[in-house]
Amino acid sequence: METNDRNQLAVIAQVLVGDLQEQALAESLTSLRESNREPNLPDLFRFADKWLKAPVPIVVAELWADFTQLISLHPEWGFVLIEGASIVDIPSFYAELNKVYMADENWKIGSLDGFDDLLYGGFGKVQEAKKHTIIWKDIDHSRAALGVTTTLAYYQEKLAANSPFNQTYFQQKLSDLQAGKGQTYFDIVAEIIQSHPKIDWIH
Repeated sequence: METNDRNQLAVIAQVLVGDLQEQALAESLTSLRESNREPNLPDLFRFADKWLKAPVPIVVAELWADFTQLISLHPEWGFVLIEGASIVDIPSFYAELNKVYMADENWKIGSLDGFDDLLYGGFGKVQEAKKHTIIWKDIDHSRAALGVTTTLAYYQEKLAANSPFNQTYFQQKLSDLQAGKGQTYFDIVAEIIQSHPKIDWIH
């Protein structure tokens, strides 16, 4: 995929998560259609052509569905779409990650360390991609779902009787959060993503 095509897809993603005006959408669709008029990427041409001809105002939910399908067909482009509204707690966070990254694997991730390892690119759906972009829709919903209440319960579970985890470490984490100075589970996830400079994050 040409860099310009990838950049235009990133702009469309920014429109869909609410960061840009729809004028940017029209400009990006036009650029994609023109650059693929002799379609070396026919799926991309058809997508751009369809939505340039769509009635205005565009139904964003339908565009998102089409965009999601397009990206899912081409993991080599390196885009991953996370439905933030599907995340209501820690298990559903990993369920969403496994749906988008690990559908073709015979095992699943279920920990922060596993998520960090995934982003290094040694396994998962986009492991062969030259670039990696996470597009996280409805991120405010995810931030709230993985916020203080969820994180307190997570730490308290680690501190349960007969827990094999480091009690001193998790007690300090719990105390910090209760004092209003600790990280939520979402904060930790965000920190992991931001620790990978080769990953673009659109939200």
